[in-house]
Amino acid sequence: MPQQGEHLRDYLKFARKYSFVICLSTLLVLGTSLVISLRIPKTYSASTLMQLIQPNTTPSFSSNNLFQSVLSGGVDRREMATISERFSTESMLNTAVENLEDNELGDVQHLPSVGNLKRRLKAQIRPESDYIELKIELTEAEGGERNAALLVNQLARDMQKLRSENEKTRLARRQSFLEQKREEIDAKIAKLIDETLTFIRKNRSPETWYPMLASLLEQHGNLQERLGMAEQALHTAGRRLDHFESQLKNLPEQTQISETQNHNPLWLYLREKSIDLESQRTGDAEKAGKSSHEISGLNAQIDELRKQSESTQKTTTTTTYGTSAHYTYIQNQLIELPPIIEGHENEVSQLRKELQAVNEELEKLLNQIPENQHTLTQLRTKIELISTIKEEIEKRYLESEMIEAESDVNPSQKGGIEIVDIAVPRKIPVSPQFKLIVILSGVVGLCLGIALALFIEFVRSPTDSIHS
Repeated sequence: MPQQGEHLRDYLKFARKYSFVICLSTLLVLGTSLVISLRIPKTYSASTLMQLIQPNTTPSFSSNNLFQSVLSGGVDRREMATISERFSTESMLNTAVENLEDNELGDVQHLPSVGNLKRRLKAQIRPESDYIELKIELTEAEGGERNAALLVNQLARDMQKLRSENEKTRLARRQSFLEQKREEIDAKIAKLIDETLTFIRKNRSPETWYPMLASLLEQHGNLQERLGMAEQALHTAGRRLDHFESQLKNLPEQTQISETQNHNPLWLYLREKSIDLESQRTGDAEKAGKSSHEISGLNAQIDELRKQSESTQKTTTTTTYGTSAHYTYIQNQLIELPPIIEGHENEVSQLRKELQAVNEELEKLLNQIPENQHTLTQLRTKIELISTIKEEIEKRYLESEMIEAESDVNPSQKGGIEIVDIAVPRKIPVSPQFKLIVILSGVVGLCLGIALALFIEFVRSPTDSIHS
């Protein structure tokens, strides 16, 4: 602690010893700075605040633009930077100066050169907002606060006008392009619709393909069923014909119809003759005059007749024959079956032709449906795609009309720029700043005095040591 007190006392001694040098240096620097600052021409500043108006419509963004828009809070920072840089271009400054001359506002002759104005003009983008501040500083000889305010206001109006004209030109070109594309797309849609209608007239549509397919499948099933029944009937009739033919070969054509038994006429004749002879013998025996020889002859005849009668059958059988009923039935069937078989054959042949025709038509339809469906789907997809493009074009055209209408309704927002604060002349100069100059010159003078005192002390120290 005693050492620190001694050091502080040494510093105070040093300051007291060279107080004149330090004060003189400080006063000289301060006075010189004040004189110089009083001789520096006063500079005045003017600024205007503009807001970049984003369109209400929502254009289509790419992923990069969308990401950038989200990061920038929905404001296109690139466009704002472009506008800021555009203010400092020579073309904009020349146009502003010419417009000021035409309007006879301010003393344009006192304005500095365009190159000087380009260096002094500052367009700053305020962070976290969509505001652009345009600022310029001019001296009294260059028109001061009045020319500065007029210049920045003229630049803002020129930018509004320029962007408004560019926007109108762009909107006009865009609308012309959209109208041309709309006509082309309408022509393409009409052409595709004609192609679709022609295709439908030629190949029909799915609304008819599938009912036709269902009808053909139903016809195919019915024909197959009828063909099966006809073939079965034909097969049955053929089997019956073969059966009847084989039966006819084994059956006799004639068959016994009836059988009767009667007395044999020869036996009856012999019997009657024998009775007649016996009756004659009896009569002759009682007659007188008949000889024994005659009676013996009659007996011999009677015996002979009896012998013949005994050897002759007493009864005879009569059999009646006629055409067999079964044979006749089979013959009738053989007569009736060939026409029936021929009818079944004709039916089978006709059904097979119809089935073949249905199969060919069904195969043709089945082969055409996938290809026709694919072609029709492509045509419909093209129409839907072009209709979507047309809808998008109509949206873009409506957007351009809305932007044009909004620009006409809000004249203060020309070109998407609204002047929020108009620059006004301010009598307070921005330079020179006397307070800052006094503070800085005082600090510099004090430092220079201390440095000079240290230098004197450094020079005197070796001399004092030599004398001692």
